[in-house]
Order: sequence, then C-alpha cells, then structure tokens
Amino acid sequence: MSSAKAMVEAAAFLALSNAITDAGVYQDAPENAPTPLVIIGDMKSSRLPTKDADADRRVTISIVTIVEAEERAPLLTLQEQIETALDGQNLQQDGWLLAFEFEDDDAVLSEDGSTYSGITSFTVLAIAP
Repeated sequence: MSSAKAMVEAAAFLALSNAITDAGVYQDAPENAPTPLVIIGDMKSSRLPTKDADADRRVTISIVTIVEAEERAPLLTLQEQIETALDGQNLQQDGWLLAFEFEDDDAVLSEDGSTYSGITSFTVLAIAP
C-alpha cells in the first residue's frame, strides 16, 4: 500500500496541473526551469489522534510559487489559483480519500527585488482504502 504522503502529492500535482495554466507545475522542478513555477514542497504527516496503527494520516503540504515580476500581482494570482484548485476538495487517489483544507500562505519579495516567492499550505485528511 502506498503512503498517505505519496497519495497527497500525486493528487495535488494532478489537481494543480489541471488548474494552473500560466506556470509550470512540478513535483521536482528541473534546475533551469523557467519561472513562473509551482512546486510541491515540504510535506509532513502524523497519525490521527483517535486512530491506532493504521494508514490514515493528517498530512500538511506546502505549495511553493516563484515568479519573476516587477510587482506581486502575478504571484498572488497563482496563489489564488492554487487555493481554488485544492481548498475544500475531496479528491480520490488510488482508493484513498483526500480532504484538502487551506491553512495559510505568504508572499515574499526576494533580496534581488525582482523575484517573488510564496508558500501556500494545506492540511489534508488522508483516509486509506
């Protein structure tokens, strides 16, 4: 059986690939990938508090966004598309039920003054088949 994190990553990638049209969506971005980029970032899982040793998990996932622009607006547009694609979605992946819930996001100007980056975080309830 595949792990909850692998199922969350696969479902998020598919949903984002279908929803994001103006940026490359990657699980592992190539070194020279052109911006704008949407990347599946850090993931963390924990056992549900009322569950014994089974496969069900609570997974946190961070979606990284990188944009080279003179203003923050293109980054914010991508973050809105990410939130729309995942927040409140109940997705199926290889028999798993994955319930996505938006947690928070940020938008930061880099030191070079021409690159904006953001992280959009979700908590996912992953129920095994």
